[in-house]
Amino acid sequence: MTLKLNYVIITTNLFTAVYSYKKVIFMNIKKSARPHVLLITTGGTITMVHDSATNSLVPAESSDELIKYVPEVKKVADITKIDLFNIDSTNVQLDHWQKIARLIYDNYSKYEAFVITHGTDTLAYTASALSFMLQNLKKPVILTGSQMPLGEIGSDARNNFINSFIAATKDLNEVAILFGEHIIRGSRAKKISAFHLNAFQSVNEKPIGEVGLSIKLFEHRLRASRKKLKLTAEFNKNVFLLKLFPSISPRIFDKIIEMGYEGIVIEGFGAGNIPTNQNTILPGIERAASKNIPIVIGTQCLLGEVDLSLYEVGVKAARFGAIPAFDMTLEATLCKLMYALGQTRELKEVKRIMKTNICGEMNINLAQ
Repeated sequence: MTLKLNYVIITTNLFTAVYSYKKVIFMNIKKSARPHVLLITTGGTITMVHDSATNSLVPAESSDELIKYVPEVKKVADITKIDLFNIDSTNVQLDHWQKIARLIYDNYSKYEAFVITHGTDTLAYTASALSFMLQNLKKPVILTGSQMPLGEIGSDARNNFINSFIAATKDLNEVAILFGEHIIRGSRAKKISAFHLNAFQSVNEKPIGEVGLSIKLFEHRLRASRKKLKLTAEFNKNVFLLKLFPSISPRIFDKIIEMGYEGIVIEGFGAGNIPTNQNTILPGIERAASKNIPIVIGTQCLLGEVDLSLYEVGVKAARFGAIPAFDMTLEATLCKLMYALGQTRELKEVKRIMKTNICGEMNINLAQ
């Protein structure tokens, strides 16, 4: 009887030991299975708090405030935080894009993904710029923000922040914006609303993913490149964005050239049409081309593409050397021209780059 009792005790203890051992191993595996994600904060509404003195929104002191309000993200990933800068995105400049890109490049081997919090006003510009600066990605680079500060009732910041980290664990290999219900390719995004929580839209291409009860990714997202990550942060900021309107003075080109701009993006009408009769801007385009200044024509329309062969006014612009922006957003077009001029000043090579799909920013069939 004693022997049987001892056998039961020994067996029970052995079972407990094995169970405890397996539990520890499982916990360690579960813990180590969480991806290591670098959180880069740059400011914006998502990190803003109320200033009682001015009764306005100002940037919070650090990213600790984000984690404090949304501790659930620590269940999704092991997070390292870097407060790169803390500004309203209206004040974002080229050097800020370069700082973000270089930080990701320098830390690329240390993390499985990157999440960037950013203000919404220039978020589409930053996402486009990073798409050209960080080529051949094999990891997610997710940008997000919010329409309302974290501390406010009904804020969209919590969901956007958490879902960005969940998206960072998925098979994404490009720069993307997660906002509301959509995951949008960085070079296809545009802010369309200052009111709605789904503030961004994917232009001329459906989103690469959607957010619901779970996150779904679509097949047209970019696949991991076999090439080594390439940092191309050399941008030429001397690019002017000109919006056409009836009665615009053609002399504007003289001023743009006089100010030292080395590239011009024109927001044309419709399919990229420009004035060619009264107040024609064709001489301005010709003058810019003679000074080796590339002219790229986009459209003021939200949807559709530029086709300079469709109407006579477009054909004339093309004869003077104008480059069509095809179906690119104006944000992507501007950033791409800055990127192209950062690589070369040779007009023929700039045209080649502008007609080449680099990061999913354009429909390659339109350029053929």
